[in-house]
Amino acid sequence: MRVAGLDAGGSAVKAWLWDDGAVRTSELALPVLRPAPHRVELDLAVLESACRAVLHDVVDGPVDAVTVSSMRQAFALLDADGLPLGPAVLNSDRRGAAHAQVLAGTHDLTGHWPAPELTLPKLLAVQADEPERWAATTRVLFVHDWLLWRLTGEQVTEASYACAGGMADVAARTWATGLLEHCGVGTARLAPVVEAGTVVGAVRGRWPVAEGTPVLAGCGDTQLAAVGAGGLADGVVTVVAGSSTPVIAASSSPVRDPLSRPWVSTHAAPDRWAAEGNAGYPGTASGWWAGLAPSAGDALVPSPVVAVTAAPWWSEPTWAVKPPVSVVGLAPTTTADDVRAALLQAHAFAVRGNVEDLERALGRTASAVVVTGGAARDGVLPRLVAAVLGREVRHGRDSAGAGGAWLAARAFGGADAPALPDDVVPAGDPGPWEEPYRRWVEVTEALRAALPE
Repeated sequence: MRVAGLDAGGSAVKAWLWDDGAVRTSELALPVLRPAPHRVELDLAVLESACRAVLHDVVDGPVDAVTVSSMRQAFALLDADGLPLGPAVLNSDRRGAAHAQVLAGTHDLTGHWPAPELTLPKLLAVQADEPERWAATTRVLFVHDWLLWRLTGEQVTEASYACAGGMADVAARTWATGLLEHCGVGTARLAPVVEAGTVVGAVRGRWPVAEGTPVLAGCGDTQLAAVGAGGLADGVVTVVAGSSTPVIAASSSPVRDPLSRPWVSTHAAPDRWAAEGNAGYPGTASGWWAGLAPSAGDALVPSPVVAVTAAPWWSEPTWAVKPPVSVVGLAPTTTADDVRAALLQAHAFAVRGNVEDLERALGRTASAVVVTGGAARDGVLPRLVAAVLGREVRHGRDSAGAGGAWLAARAFGGADAPALPDDVVPAGDPGPWEEPYRRWVEVTEALRAALPE
């Protein structure tokens, strides 16, 4: 089966072509707009042009289907003629800070605790601060939905995006009508909710894919990567390591955590849900240092310094108040390789904390841990995670393409979900990592208390 896909992120757009297991990809950086503090936006015309360009790079003939994934909380506002009312508002935009508490106490309903990045608080900010823009809005589409509309002319919202925005009844897999009416957003501006893999329509207009090609609803970028890495099965925890690092597990019912820590959304199958933690943005810090001081040092030996770049577990307090990004313990003998190793090890430590906390919420030990994503591509992070956890780890590659191909196969007759990756990283010895891990947690918490970001 030949399936093409688009993945729109906060800083780049990627196209992929899955051709019976062979994958071709193309990527373009996107110029992000920052018009004011805490505002992060993207010109939709630039996004569409980039999508057309990367699809043109990978599609070399007929394909069986097209699907889409994107960052999850980003959205566009359209007027009655379908024209955008300004740029898209991206997932990292925090304009909703003053309105986030609308989600207080809704974890059992929406699966989410309050955070400024969620779509619902940001819509309330638009409503309050830009009343004319809100009055002119006739449709709110997540970026995933907007791309489907541009491809097909059909307007729908896939369920995992409604959940990721803090706008869904997660158990019912549809809009949280009561909450949305109560806070004044309502549902009249929202599109019908569909499940991942639904055939939304067919390609129309001048795209690099033939007119009439079926177009499928995708799902959240994290969910799609997890599916492709074998993460739809019970007990599998998938680490999607990039600039940020979601840690996700599938479940046959919405997870109810007495501590209300994981975010809970729908998964890519209609009888599956996703419980999710997040390590924060450790990949961003590692990428920054790699640009300053390229290195070939050994990151598999504990560093003498401690890097604070990530969250030891995912919760409302750790997300609301973060420590400054820091390197602690610098000395005249510290090398660039020591700093690089500390940054990578902080990434692995954060994965450990999030995996263990997700296991606590699920009430069971993971049957497998899979590490995938761009920050895992060179294989160093999977080996570090295997050492720090003291467990066997699977290393996944090209997981978004595999996930999209499975959605298409399921839509056109059914297929088993992808299996775990064959690339097995043996368990390491966690002994040498226990003290560095404890120290990292202590330093992170001390800085969070003394020097909140």
